[in-house]
Amino acid sequence: MSEIGRDRLLKVRKLCHQLCLSSCVDLKRQGRHTELLAQRPHWSVQKREEQFRKIDHGQTVPFDIALPLPARDPRRPESIQGVSLFWERFCCQNCGRCCYTPGAGLYLEDEDFERIAERVGKKRLKSLCRHDKELKAWVLKQPCPFYDPDEKGCQIYDIRPATCKKYPLHPPLPEMPYHLAVDAFCPAARELAKETLGWWIICENNWARLLQELEKS
Repeated sequence: MSEIGRDRLLKVRKLCHQLCLSSCVDLKRQGRHTELLAQRPHWSVQKREEQFRKIDHGQTVPFDIALPLPARDPRRPESIQGVSLFWERFCCQNCGRCCYTPGAGLYLEDEDFERIAERVGKKRLKSLCRHDKELKAWVLKQPCPFYDPDEKGCQIYDIRPATCKKYPLHPPLPEMPYHLAVDAFCPAARELAKETLGWWIICENNWARLLQELEKS
């Protein structure tokens, strides 16, 4: 795709996020994509197995997956609808993989650090973290010292860090800035990505309509 084509598509996606967010989420919640898929061939059906294989690479290769759900815009309270539908459909498998991944790290916001330190002690918490001088933040080492894979799972679940509460949601991908993104390492996120592949047809219909309107103007 040419640079002009990419710029135009990005503009259309931005317009879609601004103008179609509510209707887009409503149609997907109602399962209206099935009607559209029955009307014409679509890659989510024709290349289903290929797409599944790409998604399943997340088991071994770290990457994020864009979902056909609108990302939240902090300036627009109503834009939370896409996130809300995500949590309605997402079903954590309680596998703990996000807790015991060696080599990863978990940034603690100030509120997280103080809340956890109040329970376990500031000295102990610091011993379980490293301090990132550049970000001026504490980073909890992984495998997470508060996760017990053999017995009770997360031992601080009720006061877990904000990042844990948001997981597997990640910041939107640069090439898809108006869509939610998830960590493909999460098995439940991969399953949701597979289940919602057909939702892209609703997004694409909106993009095509807006592109036609742009070309007329």
